[in-house]
This record gives sequence, C-alpha cells and structure tokens, in this order.
Amino acid sequence: MPLVKMKIRNLDTDEAIDDQNVRVLFNPTEYTIEQSNSWDTQNVQGGEPRTQFTKADLRKLAMELFFDSYEEKDGEGQSVDVRKYTDRVARLMTVSVDDGDGKRPPIIEVSWGNAPTGLINPDFPFKGVLLSLRQQFVLFTEQGFPVRAKLNISVQEYLTPEEIEERFPRRGSYPAQSYTVTEGDTLSGIAQALWKKPLEWRRIAQTNNIQDPRVLIPGSRLTIPPIK
Repeated sequence: MPLVKMKIRNLDTDEAIDDQNVRVLFNPTEYTIEQSNSWDTQNVQGGEPRTQFTKADLRKLAMELFFDSYEEKDGEGQSVDVRKYTDRVARLMTVSVDDGDGKRPPIIEVSWGNAPTGLINPDFPFKGVLLSLRQQFVLFTEQGFPVRAKLNISVQEYLTPEEIEERFPRRGSYPAQSYTVTEGDTLSGIAQALWKKPLEWRRIAQTNNIQDPRVLIPGSRLTIPPIK
C-alpha cells in the first residue's frame, strides 16, 4: 500500500490553492493529544468538601515535524532552502482572516489516514487553530541558508457553537411549564424561546397532541414538557 502522508489544510481558503496547504515531507514518529476536565472543590457547611465537575476542555494536538530539502536541487544544482516548506506552516500563524468579528489566524485541519469506525472523538481529522510554533533549523549550506528543520507545533481544537453544544451539553434542565400561544407563534419558535433548542418542537407537539404544527390557536395554553 502507498504511504499516506499527513496533510495540514487551511480551511479558510480554496482547497485547490495548493500553496495554502501543507503536505509534510516526513510523517511524525509520534504525536500527543491532551484532553482535560475541570473540577471545582467546594466547602459544604457542616460537611465534607465536595468536588463538582464544571466543564470539559477542548483537546490539544502536539507533535514534531521534520523537514529536509538537502537532497532536493534547484535549477542551478543547489540544495533547496527548506523554508520553502516550513514557511507554509508559519503562514498558518498569521492573522489573515476577517470574518466580520475582527481578524484572526486561519482554521486548519490536520488529516492522516482513516480512523477506525465507532470512535467518539477520532484523532484525525483534527480541526483547530495553530496555537504555537517553534522552528529549529539544524543544517545549513555553505551559502548560509537552512536545508533541514524541526518544527514543534501545538494545535488547539476548534469547534463551532453548534458542535460545542453537541459535544458538551449544558448542565441543568428545563422544568415542565405552561405557555399561552400568541399571534404568530410557531412550535419551533416556542422551543427556541424556552429551551434555546428550536429543533425540539416535536416534544411540544407530542405532549399536546398537535396534529398540524402549522395551526396554533392564539390564547390556547400549551403544556411544555421538562427537558434536560
């Protein structure tokens, strides 16, 4: 089987623009994924201190990438400057994307091979932002430019608000209550107003035996079921 090379893709640019993406010259020999949970210990009056879960933190991917261009020659027979390749990684640290909320570095995707099926959070593809970059140049030509480098990178996982809600559901629940229908109400709008979950409107329809969700009578009272 052919060797599968790790690839780092800039998700904020056209995938067809190859110089915005990174295909590593040598696959890493190891990588580390760090994940942690946050807990808080609270003192209970008259009782033992209680440790309570507060939140799950996003993952971090760390690894060392090796680049060597010594054997690669240019048109004049000289070794190619390794920064031709490492600069593509360095560009991913540049504040270059403006999505309307101010400028930021690009969002990237690190892919390498295919993950086994059934994994909850597979290692790859890993979507995130380049958190830190350390470049170490270790071999130079007589002309003084580098031809070998080690890059230590750290990638902070990036999730959209919807993905965060799915991965880390909020603690707590919404109790049962009643709601008086007003003109223009929809079941999805009620679910959004009460639960911040418009797609859960079917729970309200089922509880109130509503056959046609498009027909709501102003002034009628709905029973809103509890939801976690």
